[in-house]
Amino acid sequence: MSEVLASLAEIDDPVLGESIVSLSAVKNLEVEPSGDVSFTVQLSAPDLQGVVKQACQSALSQLPWVKDIEITVTSLPPNDSLREASRNQATGLKGVKHVILCASCKGGVGKSTTAVNLAYSMHKRGFKTGILDVDIYGPSLPTMVKPERPFDPRRDIVGNEIMPVNGFGVKLMSMGFINPVDSFVMRGSRVTPLVQQLVSTTAWGELDYLIIDMPPGTGDIQLTLSQMETLRIDAAVIVTTPQRLSFVDVVKGIEMFDKVGIPSVAVVENMAFFQNDGMQDNIQAFANKYSLPQEAVSELEEILKAKQFLFGQGHKQRLLDMWGIQNSISIPLFPDLAKQSDSGMPYVLAFPDTDVSRAYSALAESVISEVSVAKMESGKNVMPEIEYDAPNKQFVIDGNQRISAKEMRRLCRSPANDPNNVKESVEPVDFVPLGRYAISIQWNDGHQSLMPYRSFVNSYK
Repeated sequence: MSEVLASLAEIDDPVLGESIVSLSAVKNLEVEPSGDVSFTVQLSAPDLQGVVKQACQSALSQLPWVKDIEITVTSLPPNDSLREASRNQATGLKGVKHVILCASCKGGVGKSTTAVNLAYSMHKRGFKTGILDVDIYGPSLPTMVKPERPFDPRRDIVGNEIMPVNGFGVKLMSMGFINPVDSFVMRGSRVTPLVQQLVSTTAWGELDYLIIDMPPGTGDIQLTLSQMETLRIDAAVIVTTPQRLSFVDVVKGIEMFDKVGIPSVAVVENMAFFQNDGMQDNIQAFANKYSLPQEAVSELEEILKAKQFLFGQGHKQRLLDMWGIQNSISIPLFPDLAKQSDSGMPYVLAFPDTDVSRAYSALAESVISEVSVAKMESGKNVMPEIEYDAPNKQFVIDGNQRISAKEMRRLCRSPANDPNNVKESVEPVDFVPLGRYAISIQWNDGHQSLMPYRSFVNSYK
């Protein structure tokens, strides 16, 4: 079924110019083991039915296993809109109270591990929780959590809705459950509609928190999800590692979320350090063999158990300082955590009384708190009026707050900006608002700043 949807995602509605898959225009899709495929396409232009039907036939004929294709093309009522139909179709998210993104621009930093253990830490606190894995190319969720029963399209696709599977009390969905065998080799233009379909048609029911495990990068998928009308995203959890390369990529991700008004509420630094625990018996045996005095044994224990920062001290604190993020945890390079991630049972369920599990629990508590506070304060802030008083070199906010151009530049959190080396001659060339959350400033020395209102507007702090 996923291959069929991927092929149909290349076909646009002739009037609206969007994929028939992303518009939820493909209905009653059935794929038989024999290779027979049947579905209905609902279009906004009845006079173009033949063109679209032929395009669907041609696209599916490229799949070697497809034997027979039956396509029914219908049109919407004259006063209807396919986009409106698409919105009405996205009923699966109506019962979801809060959506949290787990993101990083760099792959291999432990983002999926964080998403899974964050979700189950919330579940342990009594919240109804779901996990959505939107990494089409490399889905991790099927490996990390074994569902109670495998996904069966004949049972779990009901009409135009996809039923999530259940694993240890948490609802789960991933393209890896729908198609566990085939690899996905396709262009980005075909992947984005698949992600939209997965998000909008999965029937989550009543959920307190939906954790979305994002793919790495800041491309089409990330922007599409951030701007979907039917997906109200509350916050993002940023995952990084101590390497500078990871830090640089993470900054790009936070800047993207700032542009679309999604607050980054916590930072998780994985592989932060290595601590050689469990050596007590070996140390004691060594001490007995060589008759070491107790003072030497204690010193040896201290040396061997000291934290080893294999990848450096990291940049977590710099992220916190730059972006004003209040919550952070550090997860060590821990063999049991890596091993458990491949077992099908989340670490926080298998080892609930360890320091690592307590760290994930603290992360869950901080995210829940941040989302609750944001909900209470929503609607209080009005987009500020910002002017520049050139003779005095000052920004004027709402007519009563003044900030010098130099001080505004010092507040810029970009890694390319040195707040301790701002020249007196610096002035803005232009500045424009970005949505209701930030302003973009072009400076006379060529630097460009993205300034969230909360970083300089008193009423936002």
